[in-house]
Amino acid sequence: MTQDTYHVETLEQSVGRTDATIQWARFLGETFGTTGALNCLRYYEDLGWISPLVREQMISYLRGLSLGEMHNKRYDEPTTLEYPLESLSGTLFGAHAQSLEYISEINDDDLEEHVMVARMAERRVDRRIEADEDDEPGGELVSIIRDEPPVSD
Repeated sequence: MTQDTYHVETLEQSVGRTDATIQWARFLGETFGTTGALNCLRYYEDLGWISPLVREQMISYLRGLSLGEMHNKRYDEPTTLEYPLESLSGTLFGAHAQSLEYISEINDDDLEEHVMVARMAERRVDRRIEADEDDEPGGELVSIIRDEPPVSD
């Protein structure tokens, strides 16, 4: 996937961001191990969460970790998350959600605001679907069938 903008373009050298970057590198190493952490970084790049430059910079941080900081838990162990991602705690995506929290902190971004906007959009879509189903007997399937052009012989 080629992208023009990424959530995090570079790892700037400010104190708060460096702290979050080191914590994220430790988290990736402890949770996924070396190979898994490298695969996660590639995945996050493909998703547009990080740029290729950030992936390379994070690889340098991972290389600096000790053996004791690498892979001392399994990725599928439950991750306990706080608001706004608490609903993902204990799921297989929980570890990636934790990475997203680190990425947001590094980018000095308000993850809570983004989650709130996404939840509002989801509710709006749900309401539209419910309204469409209420308008026609038989729900969505009937409207799909009715919208098809007639077949001529």
